[in-house]
Amino acid sequence: MIEAIGMEVPRAARRDVRCFRDNALLEGISAEIYAELEDKIQGVEYLPNEIIFEENDAGNSLFLIAEGSVKISKKGRAGQQETLAYLTKNDFFGEMALVDVGKRSAQAVAVEHVIAGRIDREAWDLLLQLAPHQVLGNFTRSVTRRLRHNNQHFIEEVMRSERLALIGSTISSIVHDMNNPISCILCACEVIQRSEPDGLVGESSELIRVAVRNMENMTRELIDFSRGHTQLNLEQIRVADLIHAIEADFAAYRPQVELRTEIFYNGPIQADRHRLLRVFSNLVRNACEAMVQSEEKILHLSVTQLDGWLRCQISDTGCGIPAHLLPRIFEPFVTHGKSNGTGLGLAISKAVVEGHGGSISVKSSDQGTTFNVDLPACEVDAVRLAWPRVPVIAEKSPQLAR
Repeated sequence: MIEAIGMEVPRAARRDVRCFRDNALLEGISAEIYAELEDKIQGVEYLPNEIIFEENDAGNSLFLIAEGSVKISKKGRAGQQETLAYLTKNDFFGEMALVDVGKRSAQAVAVEHVIAGRIDREAWDLLLQLAPHQVLGNFTRSVTRRLRHNNQHFIEEVMRSERLALIGSTISSIVHDMNNPISCILCACEVIQRSEPDGLVGESSELIRVAVRNMENMTRELIDFSRGHTQLNLEQIRVADLIHAIEADFAAYRPQVELRTEIFYNGPIQADRHRLLRVFSNLVRNACEAMVQSEEKILHLSVTQLDGWLRCQISDTGCGIPAHLLPRIFEPFVTHGKSNGTGLGLAISKAVVEGHGGSISVKSSDQGTTFNVDLPACEVDAVRLAWPRVPVIAEKSPQLAR
C-alpha cells in the first residue's frame, strides 16, 4: 500500500497557524535552524479515522503533530488492531522507519482531525546535519519514554488478555451447564403456549421464552468477544423496526429523559438484529446514565443515509467523557462514571459494528456526548431512495410507517 500523505495545508495557513516549532523533536534548536528547515516541512491534514500509513508500508517520512491525536496500533488477536499508543499535539511518529531504513512496524490512524508536518528523508538528513545534538537528544528521550510506556502497556495487555480468556472460559462453562435447564424452560413455554395460546398465560410464556433467548445471546456475545471474533446471523431488517425496538428499550427511562428522533431513511439494512439492538441499547443506557445530574435530559436519535451508508447518531446532554479517556473509550475494561461497570459494553459494541462492515466513533465535551454508528445500507429501488428526502420527526414517541 502506498503511504497516505493527506491533504496539503496551504503555505500561509501553515506558517501562521500550523506552526511546528514547539514539537518535541525540534525542542532546543535555534530560530535560524528552524527557519532553514521550515520550508522542508510539508503540512498535511487527515480526517477522523483516516489511515496515515499501514503496517509494512515503505517508511519514507516522519510526522510532527500540530493538532489532533493519532493512534498507533499493530495487528494482534484474531487479526484485530491492538492499540500501542495514542500520540497528541507536539508529539511525533514514524521516525523509526527513517532511522533503520525499513518498513513501517505499525499502523497510524487519525483519531480526530489531525494537522501534521511531514518530514521526508531529505529534510531529516538536513535536520541531522544542522542540529545533530539537539535532535538526537530529543529522539533518545522520546524513545526512552515510549519504551517505558510500552513496558507498562505490555503488562496491561497481558492482564487484559488473561481477563478476556478467563471470561471466555468461564462463560463457556456456564453456558454448557445451563443448556439443559434452558431447554427445559423453553419446552415448558412451548407446552404452555400451545395449551393457552391467548390471554395472560400465553403472553407470560412468550415473555419467558424471549428473556431466555436474550440471555443465551448475551452469553454468546461475551464468548465471541473473548475469542476475538464476532459471529453474525444477518437478515434484512427495516430501519423502522429497529427504531421501534430501540424505543421499547428506552421506555424504562421515561419520563425523566426526553427522546427526540429524526428519521431520514427507512430502507432495509443487512444486520444481526439482536446484536445491533444490543449495541444501541448499550449506547442509550450509557447516555441516560450520563444525564442523571443534568438539568436538561434530552436524548437525540437520528438516522440518515450518506453515500450508501446508514448513519445512526445518538446524542445526549450529559456530563461528557473525560478527554484523557476519550481515545481509549472503545478498549476493553475502560470505563467511566460507573461503580459497577465492566468496561466491556463499548468494546463489544465496536466489535459488533465492525463485524457488520461499519464503524463507530464518538465526540464528547462537558455539554454532552455524540456517538456515530455507520453501517452499509442495502441496495434499494429509486422509490425508496427518494423517501429519505422528507424526514420523519418525532418527540418522545416516534411513529414510523412500517
